[in-house]
Amino acid sequence: MRSSPKQAILVALLCISLAGCGTYAGVTGLGWATGSYSSINYDDTSWCVPRKLKKVLNRVAKRYGRVQVHSTKRWWLENWWKGGAKDSYHLNCQAVDFSVSGNPSSVLAFLKAQREVGGYKYYASGHYHIDTGPRRTW
Repeated sequence: MRSSPKQAILVALLCISLAGCGTYAGVTGLGWATGSYSSINYDDTSWCVPRKLKKVLNRVAKRYGRVQVHSTKRWWLENWWKGGAKDSYHLNCQAVDFSVSGNPSSVLAFLKAQREVGGYKYYASGHYHIDTGPRRTW
C-alpha cells in the first residue's frame, strides 16, 4: 500500500520530533535542511541552530574550510543515550557539535575569541562543541 504525500510528510515530521531534529536516515537528506549548498554541511537539521552560532560556524568555515555539523537539537532520550548533561544546551536548540580541519588548539583559540560562544570544547573524537550558555569549558 502506497502512502499519500500528506502521510509521508506526517511521518517525516514525527521522525524529526522523535529523533531530535532529524537524525533518522532519510530525514537528513533534504537539501534545504542539510545546508549542502554551503561550506557548512549538516548531518542534523540547521533550523534549530541559533543565528549567532550560525554566524560563528560561517566564520569557522571561512577560516578553516568545510564544517561538518553532527548534532544540533536532541530529544531527551537521545541526549541521555549519548551521555549528554541533564541540562544540555542541545535540548533547547542552543548547542552545536561539529568537526572541521585545522589544528585543534588554533580552532579552540578561534572559538574562544568569538563573543557569541559560551561553552566550548574539543573532544578526542575530533569534534567541537559550542553553545550559547555562560562562558566555560570542561
